[in-house]
Amino acid sequence: MNVMEALYIVFVGLAGISMGSLIVLMIGHLMNEHWLAPIRAEVEAAALTLPLFILLGVPLAFGIDQLFPWVSERADLPPVRATFLSPGFFLLRSAIYLLVCAGMAFWLIRTRHVRQVSAVGLALLTPIVSFAAYDWVLSREPHWWSSLFGFAFGLAQVLAALAGAILVNFLKPDPASSQRMKSLERALLTLALLTVWTWFAQFIIAWLANLPQGAGWFLRRADASDQWLLKTSYLLMLGAIVVLVPSGVSRAAMIGGSSLVLLYHGAHTLWILQPRGISSWLDIVLILGIICLWIAAFITLMKVRPSYAEEASAEP
Repeated sequence: MNVMEALYIVFVGLAGISMGSLIVLMIGHLMNEHWLAPIRAEVEAAALTLPLFILLGVPLAFGIDQLFPWVSERADLPPVRATFLSPGFFLLRSAIYLLVCAGMAFWLIRTRHVRQVSAVGLALLTPIVSFAAYDWVLSREPHWWSSLFGFAFGLAQVLAALAGAILVNFLKPDPASSQRMKSLERALLTLALLTVWTWFAQFIIAWLANLPQGAGWFLRRADASDQWLLKTSYLLMLGAIVVLVPSGVSRAAMIGGSSLVLLYHGAHTLWILQPRGISSWLDIVLILGIICLWIAAFITLMKVRPSYAEEASAEP
């Protein structure tokens, strides 16, 4: 694996969590302000890191031929798909995805009309996240198109964003009250089950419909040497579900469950993007370094943004 591949993995993983945080923020505003309050500061800070990925995307744009085989191998693509996956159009779409999401994040934290802006934002983000999943992930093997892939990948980002926000909240010295976190605990468990089912449904559809390209996508990730990532990810998710199923909200259970969900997300995303794992220490150091920079930016934004402590501590 080369440096571009490592940058690509961390770009997709972290940009997805930031986009997922923006979706969580919008859903919370649209549904109920009290439901969102305990983790509002966390998801706002994560969403506001989106401009960082515009900078990270610059070196990836120059190395696009190293990441996507269709840049140099276009002869066997259908004409419409070949046009859609032209490098210039691809880069333009990617820039639009990031700019629109970053713009929505800044608009949402500055406006008083959060419900209206959230409704508009969700209408925009639904196709953006779906197309971003196809462009940034599925187009690496461009002969298979799955209408369910965008939803499955986007749902996984929302799950990771929610788990990360809950984890950060409970790691604070003064986390939100257990009463306020009940709905978020149920949301985390529901999203975890739905995420597992959606990925499994996608596999079942490709198998039962006998879709050659879809089956090939899964078979290329089913070698004995590659399955350790998949097995690890689902063992982590099983552990998270077992921890979260008992009723009641405890700090230890929420920290453990959300941590396991995040570890599942990392392992499963790596299985999708690079099923053979990461073998180079240089790549590991690069990925961990960028993750640490993102965490530093997240912590800085948490410090300069409102904490919403009063809303988070109030009883529903």
